[in-house]
Amino acid sequence: MESLALPSTAQAPANALVSERDVRPFTKALTISLLNPKAILFFVSYFILFVDPSYATPAVSFLILGAIIQVFSALYLSALIFGGNFLAGQFRSRRRLSATLTAGVGALFLGFGAKLATAGLG
Repeated sequence: MESLALPSTAQAPANALVSERDVRPFTKALTISLLNPKAILFFVSYFILFVDPSYATPAVSFLILGAIIQVFSALYLSALIFGGNFLAGQFRSRRRLSATLTAGVGALFLGFGAKLATAGLG
């Protein structure tokens, strides 16, 4: 009886890890997005074009532009996460379609590579 109890307890943590990973994709994506220094520095340097230096409080303009970017970033991340989750479910249920599309993308990359290789020859 002890041997039967061990596999069920050993499987419980593995199932908990899988469900924990599936439950929090938005939190992971948001953390990665907010900690992306290249994007943050790019947007801050790009904001300078839209802020009037003679304005009394240019920090307000930066805050408004930052808030707008954060709202659109959250909407974009949400669309990517929910769309990706939907597509992953569709591909999981349709293995043949997934294999066919993967082979098609591979063929496109091979064709593109062949075109690049022959472009300099002629």
